[in-house]
Amino acid sequence: MTTRMAGAVCVVLHDVSPARWEGCQRVLKELRRCAADVGIALPLTLLVVPRMHGDTALPERYLHWLRGMAGAGHELALHGLTHRDEGPPVRGLRDYLLRRHYTAGEGEFAALSLAEATRRLQEGRTWAKAHGLRMSGFVAPAWLLGESGLQAVADAGFAHTCTLTEVVALPRCQVMPAPSLVFSTRAAWRRGLSLAWNPLVARRARRAPLLRFELHPADADHRRVVRCWTSLLSEALRTRTPVRLAEAAQLARVHRSEWASSGLDPRG
Repeated sequence: MTTRMAGAVCVVLHDVSPARWEGCQRVLKELRRCAADVGIALPLTLLVVPRMHGDTALPERYLHWLRGMAGAGHELALHGLTHRDEGPPVRGLRDYLLRRHYTAGEGEFAALSLAEATRRLQEGRTWAKAHGLRMSGFVAPAWLLGESGLQAVADAGFAHTCTLTEVVALPRCQVMPAPSLVFSTRAAWRRGLSLAWNPLVARRARRAPLLRFELHPADADHRRVVRCWTSLLSEALRTRTPVRLAEAAQLARVHRSEWASSGLDPRG
């Protein structure tokens, strides 16, 4: 893969599951329109949840669609097992705000032990293999992944993961600066903040080697939100090369020294 430094964009669709499939389809419709407007192919990374909030329903047409997306060149990555925070009780105000308010109880890997994180990763990989779905990457729900979780992901053999601000190539944990545009749509005040904040992030990220659009199934439910992220994405697609997370991780492996010399490497 070839792309210029400071010139990539990655579109990631979260929470891909039967329970949220209709919302995913609405987001995908908008993504297809953006790609058509710019006249390019747009490879995506789809973050798949095997049992969203414990739901074990698995329609055959959904599995057929997932295989079709992979066959069309899109990347599938594991996104937890249930996407629900079932870890130990919260400790302190910061833990409460992070795990109960910020994530609405969906930060599955926020506080898991190494053993429990390993078990869930193994179960997720077994599920994917059983259904013929190749997933070489892992992204924790809400990007909350402690040291034990990161160790479990590397030990499980995943090739890459990411935080809110970095893509991480495994197993050596080489990082790529990768700011994210994320919209919160649960309440009107959250949507208002998102509409003001994300254009600022996009402007500040002009020199970043990778800009990420981290989309969720509800991001096509409000027209002002749709207009905002599709406009920002169309602009990014005119100046940046679209890549999947797997390709971004490969860039992290190859170009880390270049970011360090340019001042872009956050670990200096």
